[in-house]
Amino acid sequence: MGYKKKKNVIIVSLCVVFSFILYQLYFFLTITSETGNGNRIIPVLDHQKIKDVVHIRSEDDKYINENGLIRGVYYLHVQLYRPNHKNEFECRISKTRIPFEQVNDDYCDCEDGTDEPSTNACPNGTFYCQYQYKKKPVTLHTVPSSKINDGICDCCDGSDEWLHEPNKKILSQAFMKNYRFYVSECPNTCH
Repeated sequence: MGYKKKKNVIIVSLCVVFSFILYQLYFFLTITSETGNGNRIIPVLDHQKIKDVVHIRSEDDKYINENGLIRGVYYLHVQLYRPNHKNEFECRISKTRIPFEQVNDDYCDCEDGTDEPSTNACPNGTFYCQYQYKKKPVTLHTVPSSKINDGICDCCDGSDEWLHEPNKKILSQAFMKNYRFYVSECPNTCH
């Protein structure tokens, strides 16, 4: 390679490096100046603030927990609680199809109770507590559906009592001492 070609390669390389540094500097200054000129960087999702703002959630959203999942569903079965292309829900055992609007409508449409994971409408239904170990072997914390929102903390994380009023007392149990006491919200005793 001749002297002129080496010189041209060096100049082109320096121009590319200089352009990259200028771009990075522009990008950095753009990001840091967003808070200075009245713009705000909005956090993606703040679960604590969402929990406090109850009036934004609709009546149907009461069956959705803070993580965006339907309450009382086993974590491996979450994908089954989505409507199909005809907007229908399929019962797990009987394979009966019902309109998706009938899921969690306080009426037991499936014989196995899978259409009512968040209500106590089905006598043979099972409510899966929110706290589930995802290790092998999987440890499930379940309660019968009839014990959901009955004023007694049955799940160790209290996820079975989400509809109680904040000023109304509910019963909890100290597992080590086996005595019940009144609390304003269920304590998390899963550890």
